[in-house]
Amino acid sequence: MKAEFQFFALPDDVNEVLALVSHKVDRIEANQRLQIGDCEVIYIAGAIKNNALIMGSLAINTGSVDNACVSQERAKSVYRILRKWFKKNYSNRLNTYQLTGDRKEKAARNHWISPAAAEWKAQDSHRLLKVTENSQVAFDIMVVSNLMGEIVPVSSNKVRGHG
Repeated sequence: MKAEFQFFALPDDVNEVLALVSHKVDRIEANQRLQIGDCEVIYIAGAIKNNALIMGSLAINTGSVDNACVSQERAKSVYRILRKWFKKNYSNRLNTYQLTGDRKEKAARNHWISPAAAEWKAQDSHRLLKVTENSQVAFDIMVVSNLMGEIVPVSSNKVRGHG
């Protein structure tokens, strides 16, 4: 299994995240590498640099079919627990835009933001959310209008004749 989950979280959020799985891992390295037998899940916390919150990530690579780590099922379980927790507790209502030129926003539904990071961003309009420090693409929190209503999957949208 090879996967990566990307999110915006403040550096202080790391303690809450790692506490969720500390009892399921063999050890947590100083750089937030979660050792599970001969496998590892890598948690990279967000960092604040030059008034920008740099994206963090959660990654796993258990190897190939012929060369997989022995503890891959335990490692996959830890990764899935964390990914599920992120999706339950973080928001994916983000837009991307170019820092140069017109500000044409596009929805970015595969990136997530913690409540603390969203509050940090909301406190100052000059603060940025970026993938890397030098990135020309930034993220912003999507404005949701009350007129939009709830997002309903097409398969259950009776207005369109489905379901």
